[in-house]
Amino acid sequence: MSRPVSRKPEGAPRTRGAVKPLPDGPFPVPLSTIDWLVSRESPAARFVALRDLLGRPPKDPELRKAKQGFSRDPFVRDILGHLRARLAPGEGAGAAGLERRYDGGVWLALFLTEIGADGALPVLHHAGDVLLARWEKVLVGIDRREHEETNLDAPLFRAALRVFARVGWERDTRVLQGADVLAARALAGRGRTEKDLLFFASLPRDARSQRVTQAISFLGARLLEVELPAALAAGAPEGLVMPGFPCGDETDLVEMLLALACVLPPESRSEPVLARSLAHLAARADHRARWKLERPPPARLPVVLERTGELSRWVTLRALSVFQHFLGLEVPVAPPRRRT
Repeated sequence: MSRPVSRKPEGAPRTRGAVKPLPDGPFPVPLSTIDWLVSRESPAARFVALRDLLGRPPKDPELRKAKQGFSRDPFVRDILGHLRARLAPGEGAGAAGLERRYDGGVWLALFLTEIGADGALPVLHHAGDVLLARWEKVLVGIDRREHEETNLDAPLFRAALRVFARVGWERDTRVLQGADVLAARALAGRGRTEKDLLFFASLPRDARSQRVTQAISFLGARLLEVELPAALAAGAPEGLVMPGFPCGDETDLVEMLLALACVLPPESRSEPVLARSLAHLAARADHRARWKLERPPPARLPVVLERTGELSRWVTLRALSVFQHFLGLEVPVAPPRRRT
């Protein structure tokens, strides 16, 4: 039987005052929520839920069918159309067509990878080729002793590197060199904590430089000691705890915790600020362990993934991935019996 968890009723005002700590044990998730996540209404969410949340192996027949149906997702189909236009020879593949927030080729490719796409999609693999050609001179010509003074659009550069790492270039020397640049900036206090962590975590452990490893430790500690407490403090901007997806340059509590889940072991849940953050995250869910999309998507995103203010499969998937890592999930094997 699922453990009860204290939550505010749906529609209640959200505050960052006192939040009851979560009970010991796995985070309870109704079977109906799992069914909702793997519904064929959202082919992309179904694929990610089967792969990440339910841990289906690559050869699982259901997972393979879900991956085959991934490109039929309306959001994926429409974003791929816009991405093809940005990659077309001529004006479409110019600097503006590739770099503009948030309808440029870099960002469209990043958002596709955020919902589970990889280099198996021909258009996305081609995007990797085009973007790598765009940044190759920068990546090859970086001087480690001088890059801190380089006039670099770090968010854009990081977004491109995240795309490379997710579509097949995670061991490429040029990409690893770029990671070293971002690691040096992070250690100098010029990084973006959760975004850098998500990128560094996508690199194979045995390919990470010593500087990247140091940056992961530094940024993880910074999130725990500075940024999470600041986000939960009274008077902090409300947007920091309002879930959004995809996030673009912005961030929120879900993404902060997701970044920590990528680099910290499960036993870190005993850290007081992490336990408090998990309780705050749980408090924003409804009684079925589903979260709303509370913040509008990035401006100029050409396709709407989900409607702001409504229940979000993608925010729910990210939030449950956090709980799965730190607490584990408890899902009933069958619906409860009806009372007679």
